[in-house]
Amino acid sequence: MRRVLLLLTVLGLLATGCSTSAVSLPSCSQEEDSLLALTAQAVPSATQLPCIRSLPAGWSFSGSLIRNGSVQFWLDSTIAGVHAVEVALRPSCETGEAVRVPPAPDEVGMRSYVEPDLPPGFSGTRFLLFEGGCVAYRYRFTGSAPPTLVLEAEEALSFVPRGTIVAAVEKEVDQILCGAAAPPCEG
Repeated sequence: MRRVLLLLTVLGLLATGCSTSAVSLPSCSQEEDSLLALTAQAVPSATQLPCIRSLPAGWSFSGSLIRNGSVQFWLDSTIAGVHAVEVALRPSCETGEAVRVPPAPDEVGMRSYVEPDLPPGFSGTRFLLFEGGCVAYRYRFTGSAPPTLVLEAEEALSFVPRGTIVAAVEKEVDQILCGAAAPPCEG
């Protein structure tokens, strides 16, 4: 019941056009996760939602910011620093000078691009484009952090189909989310 009330609260916040921040982890393994439901409503066109599969040793979730039209969350690393990785979901994004690269196995059907930036510290952006959305992984490592930590971060990150969350919300709280894998949003 507590989970249902939390979900209704966050859905209500989004319906009013407000933004919210959260410290609960957007877990790929919990379809009834209220943060994923809020993510689904924030970017209703997105057919995929970013989530965290599991965090390797030395990594932690440090919060999120969810607004109409965008979702951001951050990962901290004991080696790479605070907000070493920012994950941003939007309806679309410009890839600029980024180079197309093959997608990872859990990114089949997505177009993947990488835009590296060089020292001081490792930084770079990876874009994943899919129907109705784009996720950008922005890496901002401290000067001494090895770029190989990108591999650890990307192992921790994954996606949940929006339809899975739509079905879970309907089952758990008898509410229909509008957008991709659901009825169209009005207005």
